Amino acid sequence: MALYALLTLIALWRMTTFYAFDLLTLGVLPLLFGILSRAQWTKVVLFFYVGLQTLGLAAISTTAIIAYQITPNDVNLAFQGYDIPLIPLWLLLSALIGFQWWVGLSTVTGTYLAQKQSKTT
Repeated sequence: MALYALLTLIALWRMTTFYAFDLLTLGVLPLLFGILSRAQWTKVVLFFYVGLQTLGLAAISTTAIIAYQITPNDVNLAFQGYDIPLIPLWLLLSALIGFQWWVGLSTVTGTYLAQKQSKTT
């Protein structure tokens, strides 16, 4: 829950600063709401959101590898004047996405989401 609360804060910052209204930014809002309310549809949204992140990382990684093969000196990532090393960034993002898959597929998540249903029935 803390991860998605943090991602929501980052999404709101990105939305207000860069006017980024895309599915990766705004997709965390219904996911956090579903986790907090323990809605039945939360796992579907979680799998959709993490799947979208996985596809996005695969697409960006493939593009970076192809660009690096063409012009290695031009492939760099800069954010507010700081150069970000690509391999540690990719490892961090892969670990983050892997963790989300692990959480989504764990039985603890299913038990957490089912607790509201058992209390109301």
